[in-house]
Amino acid sequence: MELSADEEKAVCPYCGYEMLIEKEEPAQEEYERRIAQARADEDIKDLQRDRQRKRRLKGWLIALCVVAGICLVNVLIPNSPMHELAFPRSADPFPIVSVKFSGMSGEGKAELQISDRTAAEYADEAQFEVVPKAGLKNGDTVTVKAKAPVGWRFEPSEKQFEVKGLTEWVLSSDQLDGDNLSAIHANTERLIKEDWKDIVSSSLAQDMTCTPYRMYLFVSDEGNAYEHNVLYDTYEVNVTRKDGSVLTTYEACRYTDLKIPSDGVLTAGYGGLQGFNFGYKYGFSYAQSFSGWTDAAEMEADLRHVRDGYHLVG
Repeated sequence: MELSADEEKAVCPYCGYEMLIEKEEPAQEEYERRIAQARADEDIKDLQRDRQRKRRLKGWLIALCVVAGICLVNVLIPNSPMHELAFPRSADPFPIVSVKFSGMSGEGKAELQISDRTAAEYADEAQFEVVPKAGLKNGDTVTVKAKAPVGWRFEPSEKQFEVKGLTEWVLSSDQLDGDNLSAIHANTERLIKEDWKDIVSSSLAQDMTCTPYRMYLFVSDEGNAYEHNVLYDTYEVNVTRKDGSVLTTYEACRYTDLKIPSDGVLTAGYGGLQGFNFGYKYGFSYAQSFSGWTDAAEMEADLRHVRDGYHLVG
């Protein structure tokens, strides 16, 4: 192809074919130049950023290798912190741990006990947690959780303890048996015999016997009552008079706030005999009178009446 004289065409010298030549405007040429320059600048920036990333990565790798080397050296040094982290000592912490329970059943508290604080560095109350610690009753279960310090691994890490030894309110007559029941009866009989001593030793009576009749246990309907529970230990008393006739009466001895501590020995507030003096009505002098009832049903009705705010449980 050959250019024409006006350089606007290209002409084939063989076949005479002509083709117009398109010319770019100066503005278009400048735009394309700037685009090419911008692309070249961006490529340079990308190259620089890539080089910077590689240098930072290389620096981090070197630092990591240095730290890893230091850690490896420390791991191999006996008793070093890194050695203890990598190879912790195993221990069962519970041979030196126990739980002490105190208070009333239903309101009991748990307290951690450590028998040997020189056994190891884990013999510290801060390493243990007792759950739950309050509001306990006999038969509940508490869990002691152990958190191993650095260099130790606890196996096991927790242990359960049964709640026992808390003082219990007497809420049922079934709780009164054995020595505790004997102690109540012995005290009641002592008071009855003292009450009848003057009559039995006089010429007005020949003999007197007393036998347990029934126990009435009342429990307060309010937890903060002045007296948590009240027990009446009642006896049937038979007195043989001078003429051979027998007078049958009923005596009641009052006990309050009965509870059984961890040692199992009953404690209570000991009261006196209940009732009124009426011996003179039955052939005895007024000075030689006794307290009680001549009818068991009347006695029970009176005992129930004086226990407003309580309910009978046995």
